[in-house]
Amino acid sequence: MGINEYEAKQQGIDYEVTRFDFAELDRAITDSATEGFIKVITPKGKDKILGVTVVSEHAGDLIAEFVLAMKHGLGLNKILGTIHSYPT
Repeated sequence: MGINEYEAKQQGIDYEVTRFDFAELDRAITDSATEGFIKVITPKGKDKILGVTVVSEHAGDLIAEFVLAMKHGLGLNKILGTIHSYPT
């Protein structure tokens, strides 16, 4: 969703990549779904989400939260500061 690293470079955007491997995330471990990652691209020093890549078993479910955040201008820190309850 949004732009990837290649597109950010092509557009001359100074960006940062925040990556979360599922093998290190509590919920993924609880769900026995530790394969994959989430990669978020933001402008350097800011938390505005420019693009997100999700590679996992439940990627379609997870990307929706980022789509909503991008549509309404919510930054990465708003997502990270949200409590995601589990197991459900």
